[in-house]
Amino acid sequence: MGYPEKLSDIIASLPEVSGGFLYSQEQGIYSNQTAGVSDDASLYKVSVKLSKIVSMMSVHFNDTGGITVCFKDLILCGMEIGGGHWLFLLHHPSLSPGMIKMTVQMALNITPDPSPQTEIAEAGSYPDVAEDIMEVLLAPDSELKDPLTKMESHLAQHIGPVAGLVFQDSLAVWAKSCVPSMEHLPKLVTMMAKEIDDKDNREIFIESLKNISEES
Repeated sequence: MGYPEKLSDIIASLPEVSGGFLYSQEQGIYSNQTAGVSDDASLYKVSVKLSKIVSMMSVHFNDTGGITVCFKDLILCGMEIGGGHWLFLLHHPSLSPGMIKMTVQMALNITPDPSPQTEIAEAGSYPDVAEDIMEVLLAPDSELKDPLTKMESHLAQHIGPVAGLVFQDSLAVWAKSCVPSMEHLPKLVTMMAKEIDDKDNREIFIESLKNISEES
C-alpha cells in the first residue's frame, strides 16, 4: 500500500480531519484529498509556498521534521514521512498533535523523529534564522526598526503566515549583500516583492513602500 492509500486511511480514522495531501519538492502537492475544503488554485499557491519553506528549512533547520500553520478555526500540520515526502492534514484545533503522531506512526509503520515542529501561528511569530542580525537591526534604538517592522507587516498582508520566515531570510541575505541602512531599504523591498506571486499584489506592495527610505 502506497502513501496515497495510507493517507486515505489516516483521514478516515480521525473525524477531526477535514482533508489532507502529500507533498514532495519534485512532485509538488499530489494525492489531494481536500475536496470541499480547497480548490486547485489555492493548493498550487500552497505548493509554491511549501517549496520555499522546505528549502529554507533545509538550510536553516535541517533537523526540523514538521510544520504547523494555525488559522482561525483550522490547523494545517505537516510531517516528513521519508524520502523527501511530506504528509499534510487539515484538522480541527481539538485534535492533539500526539494523536496525529500516533495515528500516522501506526499507518505508516514508522517512528517519527522527536524533532520540534516549526509553528507559524501568525505573522511576526517566527523561529530564529539570524538572531544576531535581527537583534541589531530591530533594536529599540535602531533607525531601521520602524521601517523594517512596517515592511514585514505589509508583506504579511500579501503572503500570510509565512511572511515571518520570508522576511528573516530576505533580511539575512540583504544584510550580507550590502551595508544595512535606510539608503539600501529599496533593495530589500525589491527582494521581498519577488516572494509575492500575484503581480497586482506585488505592485501594491512596492508602491506602499515606495518612500520607505525617506520616512523617519
